[in-house]
Amino acid sequence: MDDPNRTITGVEQLSWLTSGLIGSAAQWKLVGNPVMISPVLVPPLPAELTGPLLKLLGLPEEGGAVFTDQWDGYTADRRRVLRALRDNGVRDTVFLTGDIHSSWACDLPWDAALYPLLSPSLATELVTTSVTSDNLDDLLGVPPRTVSPAVETALMALNRHVRWVEYDSHGAAVLEVTPAAVQMDWYFLANRADAASALSYARSYRVRAGTQRVQRVGTPIA
Repeated sequence: MDDPNRTITGVEQLSWLTSGLIGSAAQWKLVGNPVMISPVLVPPLPAELTGPLLKLLGLPEEGGAVFTDQWDGYTADRRRVLRALRDNGVRDTVFLTGDIHSSWACDLPWDAALYPLLSPSLATELVTTSVTSDNLDDLLGVPPRTVSPAVETALMALNRHVRWVEYDSHGAAVLEVTPAAVQMDWYFLANRADAASALSYARSYRVRAGTQRVQRVGTPIA
């Protein structure tokens, strides 16, 4: 996974991305991202919990310490992107991501193991959940919010840059971009099997300009 010849983007596309980030005159650099770039460690939990989690992420159910089907499997490419941000003083970069069937708000440090005191955040990542595809509770066959909170707590304890993760709920997200901040509001479905199901407001995170940090806020976008 650390092999510098492994690439998630290809050389040409990575060069396009880093050059665009460095050269952009826009205040906010919003990167549409198909898979998570934030590093994530699988928590040390019983196999009956980690197996469905790894299946959800497309990994072998017998276990694994890194989610290798996302940027965790291509660490040299991720390092090149972060180095471009760090060495060129690029600020206000927000990765907007899907694919993982769950909700996340993350800071993105140069070295997650040293975050936050010795390795500040260089960017942020906001991840929207699935509309109908199976989430962790669906794979386990248990009621929502009965098992996943333990997984989420363990994962955030090991990954301090992960400010929020919610593994069960389905829905959508709304993003607002202003000069002062980027804010994402998550809305969750009452019933994914009902096309007329209502969406209810769940949570919001904001990235204030110049901070490179996600911050929970108590109200959605007006």
